[in-house]
Amino acid sequence: MLRAVAILGLITVPFAAAAPENEANPSCALTVPIRAKPSDPPAEASVGGWWYANADRTIWVGWDAVRMAAGSKGNKVLWFRPKGTELVVKARRLDAEAAAAEADIPCCYGGRLQASGITFPSDGCWEIAAKAGNSELVFVTLVYPERITP
Repeated sequence: MLRAVAILGLITVPFAAAAPENEANPSCALTVPIRAKPSDPPAEASVGGWWYANADRTIWVGWDAVRMAAGSKGNKVLWFRPKGTELVVKARRLDAEAAAAEADIPCCYGGRLQASGITFPSDGCWEIAAKAGNSELVFVTLVYPERITP
Protein backbone atom coordinates (compact mmCIF):
# COMPACT_ATOMS: atom_id res chain seq x y z
CA MET A 1 0.00 0.00 0.00
CA LEU A 2 1.40 3.40 -0.98
CA ARG A 3 1.35 6.32 1.40
CA ALA A 4 1.16 9.92 0.15
CA VAL A 5 3.43 12.47 1.81
CA ALA A 6 2.95 16.27 1.77
CA ILE A 7 6.08 18.35 1.22
CA LEU A 8 5.84 22.16 1.16
CA GLY A 9 2.25 22.11 -0.05
CA LEU A 10 2.95 19.64 -2.85
CA ILE A 11 1.84 16.04 -2.95
CA THR A 12 4.44 13.36 -3.53
CA VAL A 13 4.19 9.62 -3.98
CA PRO A 14 6.88 6.99 -3.86
CA PHE A 15 8.92 6.85 -7.05
CA ALA A 16 7.70 3.39 -8.04
CA ALA A 17 4.09 4.59 -8.05
CA ALA A 18 4.82 7.64 -10.21
CA ALA A 19 6.95 5.77 -12.73
CA PRO A 20 6.33 2.01 -12.49
CA GLU A 21 8.45 1.29 -15.57
CA ASN A 22 11.61 2.35 -13.71
CA GLU A 23 12.08 0.83 -10.28
CA ALA A 24 15.76 1.75 -10.02
CA ASN A 25 15.21 4.10 -7.08
CA PRO A 26 12.06 3.29 -5.06
CA SER A 27 13.13 5.70 -2.30
CA CYS A 28 12.87 8.77 -4.58
CA ALA A 29 9.52 10.39 -3.68
CA LEU A 30 8.65 12.25 -6.89
CA THR A 31 6.37 15.27 -6.75
CA VAL A 32 3.12 14.68 -8.61
CA PRO A 33 2.34 17.44 -11.13
CA ILE A 34 -1.11 19.03 -11.44
CA ARG A 35 -3.25 19.37 -14.56
CA ALA A 36 -3.98 23.10 -14.65
CA LYS A 37 -2.77 26.39 -16.08
CA PRO A 38 -1.64 29.71 -14.65
CA SER A 39 -4.66 31.98 -14.18
CA ASP A 40 -3.33 35.36 -15.26
CA PRO A 41 -2.62 37.31 -17.33
CA PRO A 42 -4.89 35.81 -20.01
CA ALA A 43 -2.18 35.68 -22.74
CA GLU A 44 0.08 33.55 -20.54
CA ALA A 45 -2.83 31.48 -19.24
CA SER A 46 -3.28 29.96 -22.71
CA VAL A 47 -0.36 27.67 -21.84
CA GLY A 48 -2.06 24.66 -20.24
CA GLY A 49 -1.04 21.13 -19.41
CA TRP A 50 0.81 19.44 -16.56
CA TRP A 51 2.70 21.63 -14.08
CA TYR A 52 4.42 21.70 -10.74
CA ALA A 53 3.06 24.65 -8.75
CA ASN A 54 3.50 25.94 -5.23
CA ALA A 55 0.54 26.04 -2.82
CA ASP A 56 -0.40 29.68 -3.54
CA ARG A 57 0.11 29.21 -7.32
CA THR A 58 2.63 32.03 -7.65
CA ILE A 59 5.40 29.86 -9.15
CA TRP A 60 4.76 27.24 -11.83
CA VAL A 61 7.15 25.06 -13.81
CA GLY A 62 6.17 23.08 -16.91
CA TRP A 63 5.65 19.32 -16.90
CA ASP A 64 8.73 18.95 -19.10
CA ALA A 65 10.66 19.32 -15.87
CA VAL A 66 9.72 15.70 -15.21
CA ARG A 67 11.57 14.53 -18.35
CA MET A 68 14.90 16.28 -17.83
CA ALA A 69 18.16 14.61 -18.80
CA ALA A 70 21.69 14.84 -17.46
CA GLY A 71 24.59 16.01 -19.60
CA SER A 72 26.05 19.04 -21.30
CA LYS A 73 23.08 19.59 -23.65
CA GLY A 74 21.01 20.88 -20.74
CA ASN A 75 17.23 21.25 -20.52
CA LYS A 76 14.92 24.09 -21.52
CA VAL A 77 12.47 24.79 -18.70
CA LEU A 78 9.44 27.13 -18.77
CA TRP A 79 8.42 28.93 -15.57
CA PHE A 80 5.75 31.38 -14.41
CA ARG A 81 6.74 33.54 -11.44
CA PRO A 82 5.39 36.71 -9.84
CA LYS A 83 5.66 39.58 -12.31
CA GLY A 84 8.70 41.79 -11.76
CA THR A 85 10.62 39.26 -9.64
CA GLU A 86 13.94 37.60 -10.34
CA LEU A 87 13.80 33.81 -10.53
CA VAL A 88 16.56 31.89 -8.73
CA VAL A 89 16.77 28.11 -9.22
CA LYS A 90 18.95 25.65 -7.31
CA ALA A 91 19.04 21.86 -7.54
CA ARG A 92 20.65 19.14 -5.48
CA ARG A 93 20.83 15.41 -5.99
CA LEU A 94 19.09 13.46 -3.22
CA ASP A 95 20.17 9.87 -3.88
CA ALA A 96 23.96 10.28 -4.31
CA GLU A 97 26.77 12.81 -4.08
CA ALA A 98 26.90 15.09 -7.13
CA ALA A 99 27.95 18.58 -8.11
CA ALA A 100 25.13 21.12 -8.10
CA ALA A 101 23.09 21.60 -11.24
CA GLU A 102 23.62 24.82 -13.19
CA ALA A 103 20.65 27.09 -13.92
CA ASP A 104 20.85 29.67 -16.72
CA ILE A 105 18.10 32.25 -16.27
CA PRO A 106 18.26 35.03 -18.85
CA CYS A 107 17.45 38.60 -17.91
CA CYS A 108 14.54 40.78 -18.66
CA TYR A 109 11.51 38.63 -19.41
CA GLY A 110 8.34 40.73 -19.00
CA GLY A 111 5.19 39.45 -17.34
CA ARG A 112 5.19 36.20 -15.42
CA LEU A 113 6.73 34.00 -18.10
CA GLN A 114 10.40 33.04 -17.64
CA ALA A 115 12.39 30.62 -19.80
CA SER A 116 15.50 28.98 -18.37
CA GLY A 117 18.06 26.30 -18.94
CA ILE A 118 19.10 23.72 -16.35
CA THR A 119 22.12 21.42 -16.76
CA PHE A 120 22.50 18.40 -14.48
CA PRO A 121 25.91 16.75 -14.01
CA SER A 122 24.36 13.30 -13.44
CA ASP A 123 21.12 11.39 -13.63
CA GLY A 124 19.19 10.44 -10.51
CA CYS A 125 16.73 11.85 -7.97
CA TRP A 126 16.93 15.67 -7.81
CA GLU A 127 15.26 18.29 -5.65
CA ILE A 128 14.72 21.59 -7.45
CA ALA A 129 14.07 24.76 -5.45
CA ALA A 130 12.89 27.96 -7.12
CA LYS A 131 12.51 31.35 -5.47
CA ALA A 132 11.05 34.54 -6.91
CA GLY A 133 10.37 37.46 -4.58
CA ASN A 134 8.68 35.99 -1.49
CA SER A 135 7.45 32.91 -3.36
CA GLU A 136 9.07 29.47 -3.32
CA LEU A 137 8.50 26.17 -5.10
CA VAL A 138 10.30 22.93 -4.23
CA PHE A 139 9.75 19.71 -6.15
CA VAL A 140 11.45 16.36 -6.66
CA THR A 141 11.96 14.89 -10.11
CA LEU A 142 13.92 12.14 -11.78
CA VAL A 143 16.72 13.26 -14.11
CA TYR A 144 17.33 10.68 -16.83
CA PRO A 145 20.69 9.66 -18.33
CA GLU A 146 22.10 11.92 -21.04
CA ARG A 147 20.08 12.03 -24.25
CA ILE A 148 21.48 9.98 -27.08
CA THR A 149 21.09 11.57 -30.50
CA PRO A 150 21.69 9.70 -33.77
